Amino acid sequence: MTALPTAEAGYNVYDIYSPVQDVVSVTDSNRDAVLTELLDRQRISEVMLRFGRGLDLHDWEMYAATLDDEFDVNFFDLTGQAPARTTPAAWARFAKACLERLTLQHQYSNFAIDIRGDEADGVFYYIARHRFPNRFGGDDYTQYGWYENSFRKTESGWKITKLKHSFQWSDGNPTLIDATDPEWQAAAAAVFGGGE
Repeated sequence: MTALPTAEAGYNVYDIYSPVQDVVSVTDSNRDAVLTELLDRQRISEVMLRFGRGLDLHDWEMYAATLDDEFDVNFFDLTGQAPARTTPAAWARFAKACLERLTLQHQYSNFAIDIRGDEADGVFYYIARHRFPNRFGGDDYTQYGWYENSFRKTESGWKITKLKHSFQWSDGNPTLIDATDPEWQAAAAAVFGGGE
């Protein structure tokens, strides 16, 4: 399989959904390799599903377990902060500070995964719904976009090594994610500002 082009190389994310795909015939000589790739694709898909489920359940251990020991994060669209390198514990604290008070539903689709041995890249479309009944504005905030992630196969399974969150548009009240909250500010500083 060919590697997915990167945004830095000037690709349009829609290019990976070309109608012309590599067709692989399963033969006795390649059966194990094809099966391994299919299982790896499924396991990477499951990582993304646990990632979203951990957010929705506010299960920060489940969420953090999808991330490599150190990983790169780019949440510029949400935070306005430059990409950073962080740990699962610091990132889960940031996610908790953003989302703990909200009711959530993350929905993923259009999985495009490229595997290269023990490394992989993938694009995963999402709709992220956030809800918090309040008297200061709308109760809902929804983001529409995709993740452009990288993964590494470890002894404990596939882990996210690069997490890039891009949204194309949003609806509703973005102040449901309260960037003025001191806990949010401390968690963001720990990830993006070198606070840890």
